[in-house]
Amino acid sequence: MALVFKVRGAIKNYDWGKLGSQSAVAQLQKAGFYNFNIDEKTPYAELWIGTHDSGPTIIPFINNMKLKDWLTSHTQSLGTNISNAFDVSKGLPFLFKVLSVNKSLSIQAHPDKSTAEKLHREFPDKYPDDNHKPEMAIALTDFEALCGFRPLCEIQTFFKHIPHLQKIIDIKIVDKFMNSTNKDDLKHLFTAVMTCTKNVFESQLEEISKGFQSNQFNNELCFSIRDLFLKTYNQYPGDIGCFCLFFLNYLKLKPGEAIFLAANEPHAYLYGDCVECMACSDNVVRAGLTPKFRDVETLCNMLTYQCKSSEENKFLSIRDPEDPYIKIYNPPVPEFAVDLIELKEKGKSYALKILQSASVLLVVKGKGVYKSENVECELTLGSILYISSGCQVYLNQIHEMLIFRAYCSA
Repeated sequence: MALVFKVRGAIKNYDWGKLGSQSAVAQLQKAGFYNFNIDEKTPYAELWIGTHDSGPTIIPFINNMKLKDWLTSHTQSLGTNISNAFDVSKGLPFLFKVLSVNKSLSIQAHPDKSTAEKLHREFPDKYPDDNHKPEMAIALTDFEALCGFRPLCEIQTFFKHIPHLQKIIDIKIVDKFMNSTNKDDLKHLFTAVMTCTKNVFESQLEEISKGFQSNQFNNELCFSIRDLFLKTYNQYPGDIGCFCLFFLNYLKLKPGEAIFLAANEPHAYLYGDCVECMACSDNVVRAGLTPKFRDVETLCNMLTYQCKSSEENKFLSIRDPEDPYIKIYNPPVPEFAVDLIELKEKGKSYALKILQSASVLLVVKGKGVYKSENVECELTLGSILYISSGCQVYLNQIHEMLIFRAYCSA
């Protein structure tokens, strides 16, 4: 049996996804698998590539066998990077995704390992994994997100220029925060806002919306989120999560720019398409902008409350010193790293670097042919390739190609 072969990812149709053929997820699945039919009224939110039980990748040419099941009898395929550090019975330690975001995801964070184990033990129906979930997103298109707490001075500016914010919580908490540089005071303020009752905050939230519509808040920082607030309020009217726009950084990423989200960092993706890689987990703690289960107390208690600027929240890639075609995104976790491979010279043969880790490769642009051992097969937009550890793979591009490759960096 070949150790390099095509696989098929799992589609997730969450409400926040882009509709029909507007979705990069749908476009990739249709291009990679001609028997996939797109429904223009259906949201195509995520494409999962990995061995998580909630969205298993399959091997079409082996009767749609789950990749995880194949790996059970081919554990050597995972490589030493994985086998020396992780439980090989669980398959790949990373989960690779494509996201197509049409409206804001929930205000959320992912627990660290010990918190994940505790939540899974106590509430297994709400938290299906005992694993942590650090994650990284790399923009495919212009991409918008909330990420990490703003500098304290910015949050204080909002509370100064938008008086309605001060009316929903104890003024003593506000006064203490306005003169503070202490993250504990930020925690008290944020917790007070996020646990405020609907009969108290809903009218003030509506007044804030009216204030933005009439340009009542003419401070430059307030103006910078005016359109975002009105859009989010329209998507989730009366939702307490709208207040998070005054606490979290608003990032606009260009294609190729990235953010890394360590455990306990608040975030929400707002709009655009990206590839995402994370530890193999589906644990999410939510507090707003969602109809799903919210666990506000847990979220407020677990957050780091570390304040950074928008630019400080961006995660920078590095050029591979041995390969000018590769940008490496290697966050400070052992489960995953991602290579962005850009091949512009048509008709040229290119050798993928040999890794001591199983990897998955996704084509997001172009067309070519891969060769491994005695196998030769076409790669097109949407093709997904599983590559066993230690395997040499050659690519012959027919058209300019853009490829992402996820692997274990341990």
